[in-house]
Amino acid sequence: MCRIIAPILLLCCLSFSPCRAFDVEDCGSKVGKFETVSLSCDMSKSVCDLVQGTNATITVDFTIEKDVTQVKAVVHGIVMDMPIPFPLSNANACQTPDSGIKCPLTKGATYRYQNTLQVMKSYPKVSVTVKWQLVDENDENIICMLIPAKVRYHFAK
Repeated sequence: MCRIIAPILLLCCLSFSPCRAFDVEDCGSKVGKFETVSLSCDMSKSVCDLVQGTNATITVDFTIEKDVTQVKAVVHGIVMDMPIPFPLSNANACQTPDSGIKCPLTKGATYRYQNTLQVMKSYPKVSVTVKWQLVDENDENIICMLIPAKVRYHFAK
């Protein structure tokens, strides 16, 4: 009886454990290290679906290895190996109340950064790698992340 129940319990546990089909890749973090990344998409899929006409939110917990006075977000969409700048209206994390960042940042501390982007209806349906960087006052990467994504059309329910 135990030989039958044990595999069933194992399968149940595995099916209810959090599953992440894609990983957020480090692309050259220097001053810090990201610990956890949470996205407002279904992270069990192979890519992060960015649905036109909705908002996409990123939340990152990271540690920092030196004192930093300024934090700026720099975002690019990489399509066919070509980085396309994505201007942020709230790029200065220190001056954006919703970012969760209060400058200066202290060496050895852990911080939580958050940002929400609008996925415009005018964006083309395309596969893209989102390169999201937080840079310091010397334009040195605090953290750098690559996120596989796809812009999808919004379908009415």
